[in-house]
Amino acid sequence: MSDLKKLTLTIKNSNLQASGDFDALYSMVRCEDSEGKTFHFKRVVVLDYLKKHGAMVTDKPRTWFYKHLSKKEIVIVAFEKSDGKIEYDLDHMSLVARSSLIKGIIYGLGSIPAGLVAATATFGLGLLIIPAGFYYGYRHIFKVPAMLSRKTLVSDLATYGVVVR
Repeated sequence: MSDLKKLTLTIKNSNLQASGDFDALYSMVRCEDSEGKTFHFKRVVVLDYLKKHGAMVTDKPRTWFYKHLSKKEIVIVAFEKSDGKIEYDLDHMSLVARSSLIKGIIYGLGSIPAGLVAATATFGLGLLIIPAGFYYGYRHIFKVPAMLSRKTLVSDLATYGVVVR
């Protein structure tokens, strides 16, 4: 599973790709660390609560506590403001985990007809879509909700000295 990581950075720019009721997805988030090195996050999931409290404010240093959902996608669990207060919302994080579960079911069930349709058009080569869909379904049903569960996040935040009530 993905470990919780802590990083102090300054956001230079980002693109809002999608926004929902309780979270937002940013693409190509360009950041600068405390040493002045510039790097990118391809996709960043931010809870609406954290966004309202300034997790995505540009040109101000912030400390993020985040987890990797995949190689190119991260989710911000908590962040530390410049005054030292740590903001988090683990109740809405459980909604993100639940939506991941639903996404996994859709991937798993949808991969069979998608593979059959693609196999018809590509003389059988499209059957490779089925195991790929099962892998993504398994990952979204079991792995992602486990790494975003309240128990896991409380213990991960405790390693950095954050006490969750």
